[in-house]
Amino acid sequence: MGVQKLQPMLAQVAWKFEQRLRALEGQSVVIRLDHACAAFSGDIIAKICLDNVGDGDRFLDHPEFAPDWYNLIYTLVRSIPLFTGLPWIVRVVSYVPDSFLLWAFPRGQVFNEFKRVARENIDRIMSNKPAAEKESTDTSSSLFHHVANSDMPESERSPERLAKEAQTLLGGGTASTARTIGFASFYILSCPEIRARLQAELKDTMADWPERVPTWADLEKLSFLQAIIKESLRLSYGVMHRLPRISPDVPIQYKDYTIPPGIPVGMSAYLMHSDPAVYPEPDRFIPERWLGEIDPAMHRNYVPFCRGSRNCLGMNLAMAELSLSLAVLHRPNGPKLQLFETDESDVKHVHDFLIPLPKINSKGVRVLIQ
Repeated sequence: MGVQKLQPMLAQVAWKFEQRLRALEGQSVVIRLDHACAAFSGDIIAKICLDNVGDGDRFLDHPEFAPDWYNLIYTLVRSIPLFTGLPWIVRVVSYVPDSFLLWAFPRGQVFNEFKRVARENIDRIMSNKPAAEKESTDTSSSLFHHVANSDMPESERSPERLAKEAQTLLGGGTASTARTIGFASFYILSCPEIRARLQAELKDTMADWPERVPTWADLEKLSFLQAIIKESLRLSYGVMHRLPRISPDVPIQYKDYTIPPGIPVGMSAYLMHSDPAVYPEPDRFIPERWLGEIDPAMHRNYVPFCRGSRNCLGMNLAMAELSLSLAVLHRPNGPKLQLFETDESDVKHVHDFLIPLPKINSKGVRVLIQ
């Protein structure tokens, strides 16, 4: 299920995203753009993982862009350090009644809620095996329809196992992509020069939207759009933690150093992306740094999706989502968006919860729809 086959679905969800914003024009409504972005990316990953692409948009259809979905994801993100340091809590909270957990430990309850959402959808697929089997031969059917009817061992296809995989994909497919769309949109809306240059570049490619939908290949050719995306990924980091890898049996040779088996080796995207020797003024949003002749060290240090055999599974999907959503939102004659009581402190990282987050009391990226 490559990105090329997913492009009609991506276009449909992007069109719905725009129509939801258009419907609010002329009312001077203020919305949380970060909620809307989470609804957009959440609907896409839900369709890919769980639903036939003809189904409705469960998050974008919500009148307020499903704030509970956003809060569920980011409450879980803020709980990651706790669950990482005390992993036994995850097992304990799974046995505690929801009513008591909600009263005594709200941050633990969110883990059960996320698990419930994933399990309900997996159970629906598994309980309708004939339909799932028919859909598994269809290129538009969901990932878990294919898995449910694959030749994988039965133990690998248990509802409990698939629900855990669904949790990972739904959370990972929503949080980072939505944050990057909101992050990029803040800088586009806050800098008239960036916005004007982007709109000039998008003018021809997006002239006939939505009758003619640009492909990802079309959007990849737009150098300033891609520069904005690269700079947004550089500064929003994706994952901020060091991601260790271990060679269990064979020593690793690095230059003159021999690293024994079993020793964790890792890197931090934050340190790689913030090196002033590679990226001058590393804390500033400067998309122009990605135009023209590029210092090879910039590409070497650029790791928003990690590297190697364990790099991000959804890298191409994320790039396609970012390209299309930013092109639709910020093209000439696009939705009339203006930042509302939002400044750089609402997007700049302050906390490392695996995913970087801004100040705790941030009210998000808010926009006035004119």
